[in-house]
Amino acid sequence: MVAWMKSTIPDHTRPEADRLQVLVLTEPDHCQLFDQRLQQEHFLGPRAPAGDHLRQVVVRDGQWVGLLLWCASALCLRDRDDWIGWDPLTRAQRLKLIVNNARFLIPNAAREPNLASQCLAAATTVLPAQWRARFGYEPLLAETFTDPEAHAGTCYKAAGWQPIGQTAGYERVHRCDYFLHHGRPKRIWLKPLHPQAPQRLVARTLPDEQAAALTAGAGARCALGATQRHSLRDALQRVPDPRRKQGQRFPLAAVLTLIALALLGGAQSVADIHRTGLRLHQAQRRQLGLRPKKGTRFYPAPGYDVYRDLLAVLDLDAFAAALTAWLQAQAGLLPKTLALDGKTIRDTLGAILSLVDHETGVPVALQVAPGKGHELTKAQELLANPQVALAGCTVTADALHCQDQTAQILTQVKGADYVLQVKGNQPTLQHRAETVVPLATPFLSRPTTPAGGSKSVR
Repeated sequence: MVAWMKSTIPDHTRPEADRLQVLVLTEPDHCQLFDQRLQQEHFLGPRAPAGDHLRQVVVRDGQWVGLLLWCASALCLRDRDDWIGWDPLTRAQRLKLIVNNARFLIPNAAREPNLASQCLAAATTVLPAQWRARFGYEPLLAETFTDPEAHAGTCYKAAGWQPIGQTAGYERVHRCDYFLHHGRPKRIWLKPLHPQAPQRLVARTLPDEQAAALTAGAGARCALGATQRHSLRDALQRVPDPRRKQGQRFPLAAVLTLIALALLGGAQSVADIHRTGLRLHQAQRRQLGLRPKKGTRFYPAPGYDVYRDLLAVLDLDAFAAALTAWLQAQAGLLPKTLALDGKTIRDTLGAILSLVDHETGVPVALQVAPGKGHELTKAQELLANPQVALAGCTVTADALHCQDQTAQILTQVKGADYVLQVKGNQPTLQHRAETVVPLATPFLSRPTTPAGGSKSVR
């Protein structure tokens, strides 16, 4: 029994037997035959598909007259991303909405004028529905590449594809993002698969047809620009190196910068930190001070054990102090996509306490605590830190920090206001809040300062 998905493209200018049908191959025998045809007739041969992928065949009168392989899109194309209007974070989250036409073949026995463009038009018309039936979402954009030295791309142009630029002329030779320049840039072609494809690719939210393509937890490779990466590395060079000499394969400042980048991106485990390093491309790794592998231009990122062993002996207070000083120096300059989760960092780091700008979500200072039981005292140390400027600010915190000493640091030492939560474990204070605050909300006028120096309580 033939196992495939079938779509018929109506063409009322042709007899019924000559109309094009687009089929999706699912049976291993058919997929093997597909690859054999590519091996025999395509100048690039078959290709191992990456990510979600689909093998389409265009059939006319029972014969395969077109073969198309669709798979995951290129990770980063400057001209494509500029055409869409993507920033690195949006691209990382929505890359699955683009599919790449990795192979396209018209068999020699079927070649005739206009058939290639007809097959492309037929295939892209039904591709979104076929892709959704297989993977649960509809892609919005198709991409492909042609070599301008060998092909003019006429069939793509005739089928409604748009040439939007060129690649940089690199090829991937290692799965860890290692590229070599081959000196033959390819022309980039794009084909919208939906009338509102450009608008949907940059929309704040995705419709149901595309929602399943969103990659949860994906982030930009590095949210900081080159100048900020350099300044962060320089700031962290002041942290003393606790490692033995034989454990110093990776420069300390480079490893600490990777840890800081991960924390600024919301990392909550050593595994998260490890993945952050792997996402950086070769130029970014070189800029952080990582060393190339001997005899190559490949810059390996530290492994999991490197971070685990370092964090076990690192002076976390010195690390937090250096990072806080850098954050204060960068106030107002950091990207809005940064966010530091003030939660427990599993495995080694204990708890990370942070002051975060409410409007931008950007952290402005942080402190490391050995664990949950030390959070209050470490938070008070953070607030009292001379490096942290709070004058004129309003600091909010949960009920754990609703303490006289915290309030006194904020109001009497730092010249700040505060809004603190109150729970039932402080019944006297809760009763006072319930009776005083409704009469004089702190957002409109200040009530009489109660004993202990409190200004306002929520």
